[in-house]
Amino acid sequence: MAEGIPVATGAAFQSKYRRDALGDASSDQVAVCFFGDGASNNGQFFECLNMAALWKLPILYVVENNKWAIGMAHERATSQPEIYKKAQVFSMEGVEVDGMDVLAVRDVAQKAIARARAGEGPTLIEALTYRFRGHSLADPDELRNPDEKEFWGERDPITRFAHYLVEHNLATAEELKAIETQVQEGIDAAVKFAEESPEPDPQELYRYIFAED
Repeated sequence: MAEGIPVATGAAFQSKYRRDALGDASSDQVAVCFFGDGASNNGQFFECLNMAALWKLPILYVVENNKWAIGMAHERATSQPEIYKKAQVFSMEGVEVDGMDVLAVRDVAQKAIARARAGEGPTLIEALTYRFRGHSLADPDELRNPDEKEFWGERDPITRFAHYLVEHNLATAEELKAIETQVQEGIDAAVKFAEESPEPDPQELYRYIFAED
């Protein structure tokens, strides 16, 4: 879905406008836009990257390249599978990173944020990752090779980071298990709340569309 790219680009523009046009020195916000590999073939992607590069907007465009756009293999859908290289067309910084490595992503993001705040413009980050399940409940996930899913499943970023924390004595297995339990309890409570809540009033459909007094 590429629809969020123009919205994020607008958010980055307001940050730069407040700083440069309105003289607000405290305006150092950096927008971060996440989207899938399929979105990088859409018109919004190219138009917004061009605009962001021209205006040196403070934004990170993060492509979560999970190899599949719903049921279409990425290599079959694009003439340039290495998405980060598309940044070159706009004289923009383009970076490829192991999206299954939490610390590698953090390092790349920190450098891109520093560049944006220094007025050096946007960065296109291609995070190589994988989607473990179907795209949605409507996706039976019949096209992907089981061996492919097994290969990527062994590189689960949460599991890898947990091992890193334990190996470097930053956390114990018991502490991580407690966090996992706490998270699951929060999810269960949210699901229970949703299932037990009354159906919303149809008039609620019109809320949050326009500004309200």
